[in-house]
Amino acid sequence: MSTSPISSSSSTTPPTSATAAANPYNLTPQNFIQLMVTQLQNQDPTQPTSNEDLLQQMSEIGQLESTTQLQTSLTSMTLQTQIGSSGNLIGKSVAGLDDQNNNVQGVVNSISVQNSQVYLNLDSGSSLQMGNVTSIAPGPTTATTTPTPTATTGA
Repeated sequence: MSTSPISSSSSTTPPTSATAAANPYNLTPQNFIQLMVTQLQNQDPTQPTSNEDLLQQMSEIGQLESTTQLQTSLTSMTLQTQIGSSGNLIGKSVAGLDDQNNNVQGVVNSISVQNSQVYLNLDSGSSLQMGNVTSIAPGPTTATTTPTPTATTGA
């Protein structure tokens, strides 16, 4: 994989929510390259930009792209970790605060992902964001009866 800040594959990809969070103005490396080309076209011929300045700008563009890709990867890994952790809660009793700060509790029936957030779907019909869980307890146990052996007498 090339680490060059100029790659045609990244020019066609729209910014993701992670990109928007890292770069609130939705500037892509291509925007910076366009700015640099415009700067070169309009520079004062008596004071041209030095090669060191151009290399520094290219390096900063590469760092921006690398940081954005790293943040996207970390966000994805965090979501996958939360999904795995919440899967272990199925069948357990949990309590916590829902999105309206109401206390909710119940047994976890299933898991869902909404807007990059993991939610526990409870038997009470409520849903609880994984990050808002305040307590976890073993799930209810169902009593099973085992037949007791009967004594037989031989006659």
